[in-house]
Amino acid sequence: MLRIVSVWVTRWLAGSGLVLLMLAPLPGLAQGDSCPALVRQALESAGNNCNALDRNSVCYGYNRVGATFLESMADNFFSQPSDRAGLNQLDSLTTAPLDVPNDDWGIAVMNVQANLPGTLPGQAVTVMLIGDAEVENAVTPEEAVITGDPITATTVVGANVRSGPTLAANVLTSIPAGTELQADAVDSSGEWVRVVANTTPGWISVSTLDAAIDLSSLAVITNQSRSPMQAFTLRTGLGRTDCVEAPPSLAVVQGPRNVRVDLTVNGAEITIGSTIVLRQLEGNLLELVVLDGKAVLDGVSIPAGFKTTVALGPDGQVVGSWSVAEPLTEEELELFRSLEQIPGVLLHYPIDLPSIEEILATFEAISGQTSTQLNNPAVCAGLQPTSPLGGMAFGLETFYWSGIPAATAYRVNLYNDVGLLVRSFETSAPNTSLVGDTSAANTGFSAAWEVQALIGGEVVCTSTRLGMNRAAPPPPSQSTPVPGSTPVPFCGNFICEPPSEDPYICPSDCP
Repeated sequence: MLRIVSVWVTRWLAGSGLVLLMLAPLPGLAQGDSCPALVRQALESAGNNCNALDRNSVCYGYNRVGATFLESMADNFFSQPSDRAGLNQLDSLTTAPLDVPNDDWGIAVMNVQANLPGTLPGQAVTVMLIGDAEVENAVTPEEAVITGDPITATTVVGANVRSGPTLAANVLTSIPAGTELQADAVDSSGEWVRVVANTTPGWISVSTLDAAIDLSSLAVITNQSRSPMQAFTLRTGLGRTDCVEAPPSLAVVQGPRNVRVDLTVNGAEITIGSTIVLRQLEGNLLELVVLDGKAVLDGVSIPAGFKTTVALGPDGQVVGSWSVAEPLTEEELELFRSLEQIPGVLLHYPIDLPSIEEILATFEAISGQTSTQLNNPAVCAGLQPTSPLGGMAFGLETFYWSGIPAATAYRVNLYNDVGLLVRSFETSAPNTSLVGDTSAANTGFSAAWEVQALIGGEVVCTSTRLGMNRAAPPPPSQSTPVPGSTPVPFCGNFICEPPSEDPYICPSDCP
């Protein structure tokens, strides 16, 4: 594979002798005024240069951006601000550290499709490199998946839209028969298709669609599928400059609000629903800071205003586990204040940092006591399932547990005998019991359950998971109608029996 390296692009004279305006020095500024003025100019110029950036594209935002590509390019390719290229061509991207005397500060912008459907026009993951930073594409051209034009699919029955191509995935929304959907991909089994329903991306069973639809033109994607730059290795400079108005060298990553985005960064699987910052710290650590919404790391939710770190090995890949999340201090919060100046044309929504009061309030609610860590083990130890313990009924079962302080809701997760999540039930605190239908665990005669504590919709504690035998389904004779009588659908016999039975009534029989 041929890699052609572009040199740093500094001030240069075009053939006409004209100096590029955006690279000209800032006239008439005292040294003390140069830094904030440079920050404002650089961010404003990046907004002008990279406005309306296409999906799966990279833009040269502000002066001194270096790049390597996967094939030979013309000498002037991606050589000056506002230049753009496809991410499928990009091997690595580097931005320059802040240099106030020379008015240099590298900024580059990428729009990464990631796992977002092509049926969401213009939606992508914005990744901004600011200052001394570098990303290397970890998705080879052979592995990269870019979805093509969507097709229209119509449901013939009511259908559940799920978060993944499996009955074990939770239901995001439900849609009636006759609904037209835009589909852009299928899973490897060919039994699930990715759609957008009421602006919600998800998966529905092919069996719920008009049989005449031709899905052969759609891309096949799996959990391992990645679009260009959906997986990358990040390196940033350590510390910060004397310019307090500028953020440290970092990468800002923002997805559409409240839409799950999956990324692989330095080998770590990261899920975001908002805005995060990534940067390196001394000691070869990768830091993740949530500025808005949340991030999910190894099943743990990190709320806005919190940070966590993980160690990096000599190859720059993550080793070990993420640290327990901690709230930002007021001083740390100010490090990122200038990110609020990023032009809105580069983002899905403006960056609005939480106040220190909001961060502390979240911390108090989550910890439930004076502590310095999120998910305090002493608090979570109180969350224990208490019944059932030795066996589970088939059908309606009452689940009991001991609660914890500050929880606002609880969720019971039900797993089948192969460990797949098949059903979740929720109740508001201070309730510590609920009734759930276990017939969804329709594989074999064993099941498992756990209880989670939530605060403000975020999971803060998860109990141990209890496995046990589950009673067998009622004998078929109980669901066999008497000759001449009206058939009575039976939920749990693995047969979808319309019209009385559908995904709303019995999701275990009707996907």
